[in-house]
Amino acid sequence: MQAREGGVTLSHETEQDWIVLVDEDGQEYRYTLERVLEMEEKKYVILVPEIQEDPEEEEAHVFRLETDETGEEILVDVEDEELEGVQQLLEVEYEDDTDLDEEDNDDANREG
Repeated sequence: MQAREGGVTLSHETEQDWIVLVDEDGQEYRYTLERVLEMEEKKYVILVPEIQEDPEEEEAHVFRLETDETGEEILVDVEDEELEGVQQLLEVEYEDDTDLDEEDNDDANREG
């Protein structure tokens, strides 16, 4: 796998299901795929690094998923506006999930 202009190519190692990203200096970084989401007709991936800088708080990286001229999937750094949009989408999803959990708890309390 090699670094690409404007992005990084994806490589999957089956033994651990790691995604290995290689920067322009040849340094490898291992990630697990947290999720893929779509926003404004673009796909984004959320990757969690194997080595966390702060063990108290889980770190995640967001990349835009694109296809290069050869048909290979590449990861591209996102702009600040895109990152804010992804964060807002995740917050709304989290709030919706929390609301559903509270409704389920209310229903269970009424039945029991």
